[in-house]
Amino acid sequence: MLAAVIDVGSNSVRLLLARSADASGAEGERIVTVTGLRRGAAPDGAVTDGALQRLDACLADYAARIRAAGSPPVVAVGTAAVREAPNVGRIQAIAEHRLGAPLMVISGRREAGLSFAGARLVLTGDAGPCRVIDIGGGSTEVVEGDSGGPVRAVSLPLGVNRQGDMITTDPPGPADVAAVQAEARALVRDATADFTGDGPLIGVAGTVTTVAAVMAGRYDPDRIHGMVITRNHVAEVRDRLAGLDAAARAAVPGLHPDRVPVIVPGLAILAGCMDALGAEDLVVSERDILDGVAMQAADGSLRAE
Repeated sequence: MLAAVIDVGSNSVRLLLARSADASGAEGERIVTVTGLRRGAAPDGAVTDGALQRLDACLADYAARIRAAGSPPVVAVGTAAVREAPNVGRIQAIAEHRLGAPLMVISGRREAGLSFAGARLVLTGDAGPCRVIDIGGGSTEVVEGDSGGPVRAVSLPLGVNRQGDMITTDPPGPADVAAVQAEARALVRDATADFTGDGPLIGVAGTVTTVAAVMAGRYDPDRIHGMVITRNHVAEVRDRLAGLDAAARAAVPGLHPDRVPVIVPGLAILAGCMDALGAEDLVVSERDILDGVAMQAADGSLRAE
């Protein structure tokens, strides 16, 4: 086992037990746990005691899995909810206690670059320019670049937990859903005004993979990786799920129960991103920031900021 790579995100915490990693990506078991780290956060971004307890339980489970895999070196990174939290020290203390390794808090730009490195692996051959969107719980990264790496990148305060607070009813009200989509459209349009828009658009993370899973009727990462979804597909799934209450959404094939509370704001954000970027479709990638971190850990280029 090469390494255990952990991404502590705003909505979910993910573990990659990497057997190998090189320029073609990382191979190994992947596990995801929705902890909702940013759920209920204070106005200043402080993570709640309840969220810290969920994180502690998740990392205790991951530590046991890592020991069972032979105790490989642990590389852990924290993204938006971690870097914005004034009580970040408590998050880092939990991580170090459970994992025996420091939690590296990375900037939005660094997060964007690592996500880009993983996401573009979905393209085959000598791929040219492309764009990547990564919708998380507390931030969304939009990147464009080519085989040489990112050329332009932005990290925006746009996420399924953050904008999820704008949706106040169940089923979600159409006006609230439209407001989330409009905010996403405006933020992305303004932030990417100097992007060239060259190449295909690639989407990573749970909102994007859930659209594909709902369309396919079940979550199958091998089938979903490389799947092309259109702007109309996103709108159809958004409207279908927004018309259901939480109990009915939980019964939809392909939608993981942990994503029931956040999938509608996620889909509104995705629709707004595609509107702003003028993208009629996107390629779904199961490769993401975990691959980017694993590849840099393997070649020795991963450094604390």
